[in-house]
Order: sequence, then structure tokens, then C-alpha cells
Amino acid sequence: MRTAPSIVALALALTLGLVGCASAPATREPAESSAPASSAPERDQSSEQNATMEAFVSAAFVDRFEDALQHASPGSPADRYVTHQQALFTGLNANGDGNTDPVAQPTLTFDDGTVKVVYSDQTEYALTDFTFDEDGLVVSWVGKSGPVADVLWTTPWSGQAGGNTIDLVSAYRANSGALFVVLKVAANERTTSVYGYSATYSAADGITYTAEWASQPQQIANGSAGYVILVFPSAPFGGTVNLEGASPDDYSISWVASVPVK
Repeated sequence: MRTAPSIVALALALTLGLVGCASAPATREPAESSAPASSAPERDQSSEQNATMEAFVSAAFVDRFEDALQHASPGSPADRYVTHQQALFTGLNANGDGNTDPVAQPTLTFDDGTVKVVYSDQTEYALTDFTFDEDGLVVSWVGKSGPVADVLWTTPWSGQAGGNTIDLVSAYRANSGALFVVLKVAANERTTSVYGYSATYSAADGITYTAEWASQPQQIANGSAGYVILVFPSAPFGGTVNLEGASPDDYSISWVASVPVK
């Protein structure tokens, strides 16, 4: 799905049509050709884009992340959206917090570039204004919360604290207004514990928010890594997550990491 139509064959045909004409008299009238006109169908760009959009959305909504990424422009908001959903899914399952019960998937209706999303409780919204790159891959769209680019992190971050490496994996402000932040903590020197429920978020509006929910391993063994998922209710995008932890082998060895989310 990452291929794009090419005009090389057409250009080559036109070039070959000029070969051998250099010695012809300047006043020579062009001869009528008896060759039949090309019957090659014209490319229907909108149809191709609609098919790509449908494949992307259909895969993303049923957690087929690798399939969805095949239809997303690398580095685009669409790519980062799937990266976040995949990190969230992976982290929750690794921490034992994944939903093991069957979850009703929404009904998706596709109509000429627009996706209507309807849940079993009749909650619904639309995805519109899809854009594509020169290869025909999905770049972005407008959803319930506006342009998807406005609710995604844009800047990677990695830092050290207490012998641990902390990476910002992703961040996304959901339709509910809650800000989801996914971190990865690698214990480089000793086993560590992370206190996700006491994490705070110093937001761009000057207010400090406390995590209303968190998911993390009970401990992260030395030489291993774990996902930390934090949820801050109604927090605006752009700010700093303050995360604390300590070694269960020696609780006097504590650490604090300040992670910019933007």
C-alpha cells in the first residue's frame, strides 16, 4: 500500500515518439496516425484515497496497528496517532491492566472521505478532512477534538534519573479531554519502583494536575524496562510530567524525573 502511481511510462512513450524527427523538413505536416487511441483508464485519485483511508481507519479501530501503519505517512500525525495507540495497548497488557473482556467495536460507515463512528451507547462522531502525502498515504484528519495534530505530542524526550533511563513514548489528549502519557522506564543500575499514582503534571495553563489513574509494573528489575501510563483529567496539552520512584532494595535511593510533554 506504500506505492504511488508513476508517469514514467507515459513520459517514455512521448520521448520515443520524437525519435527520428530531426531530419524532417521544417514545413512537413504531421501525418495522421492510424494507431488507436490509448484505452488506459485515468487514475481516480479520490477513489484511491478513500480506499486507503478506509483501510487505515478499519485497522486502527481493531488494534491491527502494523496494518494501520502501512497506510500512514511516516512521521505524520497519522503515524504518531497509531504509535500512541500501540504503545498504550502494549503497556496496559504488559502491566496486567489490559481489558480481557470482549469490547464492542464501533460501527464505522465510510462515505466519500468521511468516517461516521457510532458506539453501542449511540455515542457518535465523524472523522473528516483526511489529507494524504504524495505517495497517497494518510497524513491527518479532523476528529471530534479538532485536527488530530493538535492533540498529539511532537517532541521526543529521553533523560536519566536515579540510574534509570526515562523515555517519553507518546502523549495524546483523548476526546474525553483526558491527557494520556506513556513513558518507558529502564532500570540500568538497580531494581526500581515507579510511583505513578503520585505523578503530577505542570500544565501550560499554570495549573498542576495529579494523575487520576496510572498503570505500571510493581517493580522494574535491573536490566529491564517497563511502561508507565499516566492519565491526567481535563489537562491541556503541553507541560511537564513529574514522576517519582525509588529502589525497593533501599528506599532511601529515590529519584524524580521531569518529563516535558509537547
